Amino acid sequence: MNWAEYEPYEPLYEGTMHDMPRRQAREEFNHLMSAKGERGEQLRLLLLANGIELDTTDEAVQVLHDWFRVNVESEPSNPERLRPIWYAVVNDISLFLGDVMISRCPNLEWVFWTGGKRDSSYQRHVITGFRAVANPKYYVDVDLNLATQGLWYMENVDQEPNQFVAMLREAAEMGGC
Repeated sequence: MNWAEYEPYEPLYEGTMHDMPRRQAREEFNHLMSAKGERGEQLRLLLLANGIELDTTDEAVQVLHDWFRVNVESEPSNPERLRPIWYAVVNDISLFLGDVMISRCPNLEWVFWTGGKRDSSYQRHVITGFRAVANPKYYVDVDLNLATQGLWYMENVDQEPNQFVAMLREAAEMGGC
């Protein structure tokens, strides 16, 4: 794994958005959304340093998935968590995949989720706007999904071999596109 000049995302505040006061969490959301271009460039450079071209085609997304599956690492002192740098990469990949979802289905959008304090995605960045689902509040927390996938890879839990592409296709289908 070549980390090259990769610079992880720098949040405004420490801690999880879920536990922050609403004002801080919203500021963090806005900061993250304004950093999407920079995060995409960091992801592109990281992948390029590892011989991979970042692109939005299904084929390129599959290559990204395969690279992630092979390289993601758990924290040596706590195998139930990813290495901290991998949470940054997961964040960058989730922003990329979320934007691909939106480009393929323009009624989808990033939102600051406030659907309930007990919700695991409370005050996080999620994709909403899905039209072909029964629940009008349906959302996808791409970041949380990818972090979970990474942990499952560490535990050798079987998953669909084209998980990222399947996620994009499912989002388009549920988005009504």
